[in-house]
Amino acid sequence: MIFKFETQYTKGIIAGLSSALLASLFAIFNSKLVKNLNAPVIAFYELSGAFFWITLFLFFTHGFNKSIVPSHVDIVYLVLLGTVCTSVAYVIGVYVMRELSAFRVALITNLEPVYGIIIAFFFFGDLNKMTPGFWAGAVVILSTIMLYPVTQKQIAKRRNRQ
Repeated sequence: MIFKFETQYTKGIIAGLSSALLASLFAIFNSKLVKNLNAPVIAFYELSGAFFWITLFLFFTHGFNKSIVPSHVDIVYLVLLGTVCTSVAYVIGVYVMRELSAFRVALITNLEPVYGIIIAFFFFGDLNKMTPGFWAGAVVILSTIMLYPVTQKQIAKRRNRQ
């Protein structure tokens, strides 16, 4: 359905769908890990791994140069963003998986662009860039989300009958 309406964004759509798939798998993986390990330990290993792979990528693509050296003010902001907005938020997100299913966590995470679009509308008020395909996709996504609890109840009723 997406490709039918927005064919000029094929690479972006493929990247977005791949990202959603990987984020969902990541949430499932974390929901299993959080049952045996503490959330800060999981976050430390995952963020350390991300740092390692990004560093390796920059090394091999010659991405290290003078333009990436931060100023003193930038370092303060990076430390603040890295601890409060990334590490603490990430640990809380992993910890939440003890209470919420991987599906719900992935759903909340993958709906962030939708929240962003809605908030942008309220701030900027521009609906001209929203095509009919966008609205059709939004209806499909939101109806799927609304129908999920209904289907879960139906499945639970069928299991109880057996």
